[in-house]
Amino acid sequence: MPRQFRTGDQALVRQLNRSILLQRLWVASPLSRADLAASIGLNKTTVSHLVDELVTDGFLREIGRNTSASGRPGVLLELDPEAGWTIGCEIGVGSLSVILANLRARVTWRGRAAFARDEGFDAVLDRLTHLLRQAKRHAQRAGRRLFGAGVAVPGLVDISSGTLVFEPNTGWRDKPLRSILAQRMQIPVFVDNDGNAAALAERYFGVARGVDDFAYVVANVGLGAGLVVGGHIHYGVSGYAGEAGHTTIDPHGPPCRCGNHGCWERFASQRALIERVTGPDGRASSAILDGLTEHGSLPVSLSLVLQAAEAGDATVLEALRETGVYLGIGIANLVNLLNPSLVAFGGSLSQAHEYLLPAAREVVEHRAMAELRGASSIVVSAFRENACVMGGVALVLHDLLSRPRLVPAGRPTAPPYLDVHEVDAPLKVIP
Repeated sequence: MPRQFRTGDQALVRQLNRSILLQRLWVASPLSRADLAASIGLNKTTVSHLVDELVTDGFLREIGRNTSASGRPGVLLELDPEAGWTIGCEIGVGSLSVILANLRARVTWRGRAAFARDEGFDAVLDRLTHLLRQAKRHAQRAGRRLFGAGVAVPGLVDISSGTLVFEPNTGWRDKPLRSILAQRMQIPVFVDNDGNAAALAERYFGVARGVDDFAYVVANVGLGAGLVVGGHIHYGVSGYAGEAGHTTIDPHGPPCRCGNHGCWERFASQRALIERVTGPDGRASSAILDGLTEHGSLPVSLSLVLQAAEAGDATVLEALRETGVYLGIGIANLVNLLNPSLVAFGGSLSQAHEYLLPAAREVVEHRAMAELRGASSIVVSAFRENACVMGGVALVLHDLLSRPRLVPAGRPTAPPYLDVHEVDAPLKVIP
């Protein structure tokens, strides 16, 4: 279907000008009205009107005067981090995580729930709705308006409709997440792939602030990537770019739940690591780890694997090294393909970054082209295992900065649901 473009009426122009102004303050506050006018190229009268509107509606706050400038000191402005709160959600494989945070990602409430992997979609969504309603009630009790909820989910996502197209680990197909949650919660809802969402979180709040070209590798039970090119998430022609976990490492490798064989995530994910330290019966394959699992009465988990590594378990340490090697092979491919300035590593498996990244960096040093690897830093995410749920917060913020919705400061919740693609392309954050 061809994209629907909105014509350039005065409301759109004003909306875009507000977006540019807020984006500038996001990265460079505090600024005076005169500084804003000079830096974004709008006349002072237009900027003054926009600022007055945004101050009245609680988006901006005045924080004193600029006494260092010559002439009459200008009133300094910044985006008010408490202008409203956002909900971040992660639907993982077997787990749900929900946080409530302000516009600078300060978390004020957190809720979690587990679910069995064979539970149906409806049951899982009911559990998620329960957590979302708790978060909404917390915001209402605090008297905070709510800008919306962002949902990060593994698999293929149609962001234009907020539909989960396919999630290999659960087998879910064509699930209209956004429409269901927006109807239940009566707030704006944004849904994206977990790698894309985590990449946005890193760009707004973490190690990739100000970085226009980077790759975000998110390793949980599965593995994926968010690709940022020229300051924008790269979605590809069908909207599903970033499925790096399903690139082939070994054509004769183990079967993947996507239907292929030898995918990268079968070698470099949390699931792959657990398989390396367990036998055919699922029990720990080393004495130390077996003891930590109470000789099979507890499942082998990532936390127990890390405890065994700290205790010097040779089998576990070798499994971590091998997982790091395969992580490095995939990262080397990303470096050769994309030439990013940064590769960030997050997700639950990044809790083991001290064991994984040395091996990964060594592989990249040998397998990536010298002219490309020299430009790329490989770092751990600022949010690690919380990267995807923080990505949900970033999805709401991204829309807010791209198209600020003026909600009276006294109202605790956002206005009725708005289509994220009313304006065709989100603006990039101004460096």
